Amino acid sequence: MTKPGFLTTALLLILLLAGGLRLTMVVLQSDQLQEDRDAYIAIARNLAAGHGFTSSRADEGQDIKPTAFRPPLYPCLLAALYYVKAGSLGVGIMQVLLGVLTVWFTWKTGLRLQMPVGALVAAAVVATDPVLLQYTSFSMTEVLSAFLTSLLLFMLVYQLTEEQTQPETRNMSAITFTTGLVWGLAILCRPTYLAFLGLWFLTRLCATVFKRFLKTQPTGHAWRQLTYLSAGILIAISPWLIRNLVVFHAPILTTTHGGYTLLLGNNPVFYEEVVQQPWGTVWSGESLDAWQKSLEHDLEATVPPVKSEQERDQWMYQRAKANIAAQPSLFVQSCLLRLRRFWNFSPLNSALIESKPLIGWGVTGYYFLILTGALGGCLLLIWKREPAWEPFLWLIVSFTVVHIFYWTNMRMRAPLVPAIALLSVYGWSKSADFLKFRKPTEPREHESHNTL
Repeated sequence: MTKPGFLTTALLLILLLAGGLRLTMVVLQSDQLQEDRDAYIAIARNLAAGHGFTSSRADEGQDIKPTAFRPPLYPCLLAALYYVKAGSLGVGIMQVLLGVLTVWFTWKTGLRLQMPVGALVAAAVVATDPVLLQYTSFSMTEVLSAFLTSLLLFMLVYQLTEEQTQPETRNMSAITFTTGLVWGLAILCRPTYLAFLGLWFLTRLCATVFKRFLKTQPTGHAWRQLTYLSAGILIAISPWLIRNLVVFHAPILTTTHGGYTLLLGNNPVFYEEVVQQPWGTVWSGESLDAWQKSLEHDLEATVPPVKSEQERDQWMYQRAKANIAAQPSLFVQSCLLRLRRFWNFSPLNSALIESKPLIGWGVTGYYFLILTGALGGCLLLIWKREPAWEPFLWLIVSFTVVHIFYWTNMRMRAPLVPAIALLSVYGWSKSADFLKFRKPTEPREHESHNTL
């Protein structure tokens, strides 16, 4: 049996490692915190200056136009930091803290799953994950979404394990409501969590209806828990929903970004220059820029003209659907390409990996080991059907299905890192138990026979 003191020391070392690695990345790549790849910083600065949720450059004379193109949670966090003049330094500190908390909640979830040593291993995996480390120094949602996943999984596992012992307590209702709040925040960070919610809600609802139909168990508690969960989610997302109703006169629950993301991976240029090319081919920046300009030209030529963000989003959805219908075989090939990209062992078009092949081989070996264990863990859980692990399976399935259709690369997998780490540890530990040979039995003492 492992001593508690050893486990505590190991946890502290892993947390220090997580913080140290992330702080190193922030220091070495501090200039990247000021790069605004997804316009989160522009929105945050406008919020802090009182211009509202917009990416327009008011200081450059641009007209201020409200937007719902990006999810609101991350830019709102950045806005709070810019409001208190913390700047990129505050963003870097926030990213480091979120990374360490992700490691902490991964460990806590592992403990809830009765894996005291495995929880430490999973925490170490999250602490050293190359994608999370790399994006610690970017003002993007990878780090925040991974943290929200770790917190959401902890809440769900806590709820599922507590239900087995005390399902009817007031404490359980508060736990479920809080889980809903966290889930709502996750949706406001990345809309893909909405697909996870849909799968989870559907399975719980079907299970409740099935039990009521068979009259095997009382279902009043299950209905109450679904109600509390829904209430928490609605409270979390309602400010964004109300804002969009007031500003855009439309109940925009997610963003106006989905049409572009679907079209980005389903158009003739992408099919020709990437899908039909050898594995590893990436869309060149020059070609992508030309395609984006042609897209704007087509939008301007549309009759009646497309003006609002909602209209642009719907127009792009329709264009993507038309492309899919026109070339169904290439669409299937692109889906397989996106599936492979999402679960790839090594990032494509990485300057660091191309310049230092040894690092590339290390990253590839790292992910091969982790993802192989996670696959084994998923297969074992499908076979064994352990209720406390169900959220992990539905989370993996929902994100994978969404990114089969929408634009995908390895960083889109970042929110799944805590789940992948725990599944991998589970898979490898169960495989080790299966392959473990029985200890040889003690040889019996042979009775000595006196020769006559």
